[in-house]
Amino acid sequence: MNPLYFQMFNPQYVNNEYYRYLQRQQHDYEQCIEISNAVKAIRDCCDAFSKIDQENQQLAFEACVMEIINKMNENNR
Repeated sequence: MNPLYFQMFNPQYVNNEYYRYLQRQQHDYEQCIEISNAVKAIRDCCDAFSKIDQENQQLAFEACVMEIINKMNENNR
């Protein structure tokens, strides 16, 4: 029989340790994708700032910081 089968399964029970390992791998992979999405969003934000004239950049920055603070407060509830 396939050795991979016995890594995941035992004829009597599911190998919980290997199952948890796979879950951790999946979670880590999903977190890497979310981090990449966040970095892209920051890059897009910086690109948008470069299109705003000098007089309004501070206003845009403050509005973005307030939005970040609001989202962080929502996540901590």
